[in-house]
Amino acid sequence: MVVARLPAARSMPGGWSIAALLLAGAGVVASTWLVVATDSDPSHVLWPLVVAPIAIALAPVLLPRTGVRLGAAVAMAAWCVLGGFSIGLLLVPALVAQLGAAVREEG
Repeated sequence: MVVARLPAARSMPGGWSIAALLLAGAGVVASTWLVVATDSDPSHVLWPLVVAPIAIALAPVLLPRTGVRLGAAVAMAAWCVLGGFSIGLLLVPALVAQLGAAVREEG
């Protein structure tokens, strides 16, 4: 019997970075929902700060270098710590994927 296998994230070029970008997008969507659902006036929200994790996670996808991945992991860690009392915890899965990209990917 032949079993088909899907390629693992480690075998895809940039797989960890792409996973981090998708998880950051999911975290931003969840945090946006929380912000809009709890705030009566969304115009008082600093939207560039809400979507900044997507830019952090996008950098290693566009520039696949070790330094960029390490910098993105440090920036995402700082974002999770600083935003830990509000939306930062929603981005911890993206941080784990960023750390995986920094450690596992070559280039």
